[in-house]
Amino acid sequence: MRHALLLAPLLAAACSAAPSSTGPTTVADPGSVLVVVDPPPAATTSVEVAAPAPSARGDLEWAIFGDTPTVAWAPDGVRLAIANQVNYLGAPAAGQAGIDVVHVETGKRTRVHEGPGYHPVWLGDDRMAFGCSTYECDDAGQGIYLLDLGKRARRALVHGAYHTRAGKDGGVIFFSGFPEYEGWMSWDLRSAKPKRISGPEDAWQAPAAQLADQCPSKVGERRVEQRDDQVFVVDAATRHAIVTTPPWYLAWPGNRGAIQPCLSPDGRFVVYFSQRGGASFVGVRQFDAP
Repeated sequence: MRHALLLAPLLAAACSAAPSSTGPTTVADPGSVLVVVDPPPAATTSVEVAAPAPSARGDLEWAIFGDTPTVAWAPDGVRLAIANQVNYLGAPAAGQAGIDVVHVETGKRTRVHEGPGYHPVWLGDDRMAFGCSTYECDDAGQGIYLLDLGKRARRALVHGAYHTRAGKDGGVIFFSGFPEYEGWMSWDLRSAKPKRISGPEDAWQAPAAQLADQCPSKVGERRVEQRDDQVFVVDAATRHAIVTTPPWYLAWPGNRGAIQPCLSPDGRFVVYFSQRGGASFVGVRQFDAP
């Protein structure tokens, strides 16, 4: 029944093996509000992954797992979080799903969270949040998780959470789909419950008034776009070709077209998404305006 409901265009989700549950645990969230949570998804350990050889400083590309890639830039503007995740039609094998952090100036890639979870959100230099819906973590594990780098992720909010994004108030905004179906919500990290905010009915379109976009398509007068196999940066009236590569088409739910590239907060780096030769890639190119 849930799978049939998820086919509605308002929902975006993924499905993978559910984390094991051994009973509830009481922990304190950042605002010292005690909440009862189940054990989080698989234990988090930092594992370094071999870095690709860059063709030039800041020009990197990584093969990633999954069909619903989501990324977010850290406040320092040189680290990028990448979620490796699938939608509910597939289930990852052990070691496939997880969240990586890559340093675009060194090429170092580190697995910071092992297991289900997507749409990472940076809350500071060494802290992030991510969502895990009932389709990824089952009813016993759904919610929003907090992750201090180098430590184990823990669930801090029990709720049906989809498409977690950074809020302008320093908290998290997300789409409440199954089982609550409440629309776009805001959580300040301290309250026991999120509050509903005005926003689009489409789960894929975050409310701009509350959103702090951590990989925007436009920074100042600079914007990035992909047309066919070409990724461009448009700076004032000048169009610069950045890379030529086939786009990554998001085919589920429905045909939502090509996943568009985005920029680092200072506009120096371009992130693009590509599928070719049966593999999926996230790439970064440094842009230096002439």
